[in-house]
Amino acid sequence: MDQEPTPARPAAPGHLPAGSTSVTPTAVAKVAAVAASAVRGVHALGTGAPRAFGALREAVAHGAVPGVAAEVGTTQAAVDIVLTAEFGRPLYDLADDVRAAVHDAVEHQTGLQVIEVNVEVADVHVPGLHAEHPAAEQP
Repeated sequence: MDQEPTPARPAAPGHLPAGSTSVTPTAVAKVAAVAASAVRGVHALGTGAPRAFGALREAVAHGAVPGVAAEVGTTQAAVDIVLTAEFGRPLYDLADDVRAAVHDAVEHQTGLQVIEVNVEVADVHVPGLHAEHPAAEQP
């Protein structure tokens, strides 16, 4: 007795099939990194030598997110950002703008409630000033 398969029925409007969704700390950190990097006055994320945005793109593509850490629960997330600022931008204003950008991006893209975004300004990039020759050591 041959029977044709019953076609799959789409879920009724307003009714979704059962299942669960989880968002990893890595996913949250990547969303936060992109949002923070887009803020005017952020020179780079993280500290140390590999602070260029090209290094950020490379790291994000491979799963590491320099300068960004995220903690994720079932419905909430917290994000820590360490950055290098461009000289000339008030640091507290920059931190506020980064905090707002990260908060909005993470909530919008992940659906998680962001309970805190901590921003640490670890360094200031001054064009023409090399880390190897601090001003205190110059004659």
